[in-house]
Amino acid sequence: MEPNYDEIIDFTGEKFNKVSIPCSVVWIIIFIVAFINVVSMILLPNSYTSMYLSLIVIGVFLIYYSYIVTKNPGKIRKFSISTEDIQLLLPNVPLFTIKWSEIEEIEIRMRMLDFKPFCRYDIHFLNQKSEKECNISMLDFHKEKIDQILLLLKHYAKLMKKHFTAVKETNVSGVILVENLKL
Repeated sequence: MEPNYDEIIDFTGEKFNKVSIPCSVVWIIIFIVAFINVVSMILLPNSYTSMYLSLIVIGVFLIYYSYIVTKNPGKIRKFSISTEDIQLLLPNVPLFTIKWSEIEEIEIRMRMLDFKPFCRYDIHFLNQKSEKECNISMLDFHKEKIDQILLLLKHYAKLMKKHFTAVKETNVSGVILVENLKL
């Protein structure tokens, strides 16, 4: 009989797409539209040509940008947990799987990175002989989904009678502060 999995699936498409518009591109588009307006107003006074040209430039830009953004809409991210094993599927990373029989302790370290509010979660699966690690961040799942994953890990660790710890590491002026992570 196959075990009953609790799954958290995140597929949000373009929210994970790394394509963005730099501020300089927006300023260049504004400059081009303004230049077209000035030239067309000088050459063709009392005409709507400048407005039409401006709308055409803005329309071409929006169509091109929407094509770039929708070209790669995103990939599925999935966290599955059952009474037999834990699985984590992320794009461009091999499937991470670990059985509960291989674990004695789960240790989670939340690391605040230099650019806020970004943080990374290092999940260590420990036993006396070995250690397996997987990392998730806000590039992999949204904050709400990460919180759900951590709560599921805590719940299943208690259910499977495994030791569970979660700490938050913060670097303050070169000193690393460690405190319990509130779940």
